[in-house]
Amino acid sequence: MRILILGGTNFFGKEAAIRLHKAGNDVTIFSRCAPVDGLPLDIRQARGDRTVEIDLSRMAVEPWDAVIDNICYTAEDARKAIRVFNGRTGLYLFTSSAAIYSILAGSSSPFREKQAELLPLRAPLKEKYAYSLGKYEAEREYLKAYTETRFPAAILRPPVVIGPNDPTLRAYSYWLRLADGGPLFLPGFAFNNRFLFSRDAARALEALIYAKAPQGKTYNFGDSQTMTLDDFVRLSARIMHREAEILYPEYSWMKENGFDFAATPFSMGGDFVLDISKAESELGWTSTPAAAWLEETINWYLFSYTGPAPKNYASRKAEMSLVEKWKTKL
Repeated sequence: MRILILGGTNFFGKEAAIRLHKAGNDVTIFSRCAPVDGLPLDIRQARGDRTVEIDLSRMAVEPWDAVIDNICYTAEDARKAIRVFNGRTGLYLFTSSAAIYSILAGSSSPFREKQAELLPLRAPLKEKYAYSLGKYEAEREYLKAYTETRFPAAILRPPVVIGPNDPTLRAYSYWLRLADGGPLFLPGFAFNNRFLFSRDAARALEALIYAKAPQGKTYNFGDSQTMTLDDFVRLSARIMHREAEILYPEYSWMKENGFDFAATPFSMGGDFVLDISKAESELGWTSTPAAAWLEETINWYLFSYTGPAPKNYASRKAEMSLVEKWKTKL
């Protein structure tokens, strides 16, 4: 198959490019960052800006069996792709986000794909939801184009993706704190989450590439087993041979005392579990066991990662002061 990946120079997009290439596909990536190291020489790298339609048009001179779009963030981005690739690809796979469920009025966990079709948007939406809204509006454009013109779009909604080379460093935020031996604040309660290993995200993209008639459909993906944030931290500590001292102060106390909530990026205000039964039944989806991918990823960060610490780690000294204040309160 001839496959074009919009993105593909970083994280799970890069892993998908390598995986699809190893399977014998003719893979091309398109990105502002191209060319990058770490990709097989047989993978072609085209440089361009996803938001510039004339750049995108260069990639539709020849038809594709499939296009994977990892870097579409707005409705306008979606409309450009529809204009450019209509009639030029057999499948257009849009990587959306499970974050879209957070902006739906009346949505409830476990989140099912149909909720995005049936529920209206919450109002008003704060600026912090701009990413979620952009992904949601892009989805609407692709599904509308499928209905009206049979534009061959399919949508993947991943949750938080974790793995080596994660540019967000969110998981690393917890592992650094475990490594330094100090307590961790997990404000509120430890709600259920689904995470997704980056290599599994690449497998999910591959599964949809080879699926029978995925056009017009939307799929949640995630770990086969739910895991609370408490589970995530304690399992990580066990892998690191550390004792996890976890503190559970009230949200109101943390806010009143100036806690930097960026220090616990996976904390949230309610259950957030994706229903992945559709992917399991239609695509035979199963994930890598959490203990295995956590150990691989933690070891990569502890022994191979050479980049900076997460920005939120700069507040660690202030956190430790709050630890003492919280303990005197108990």
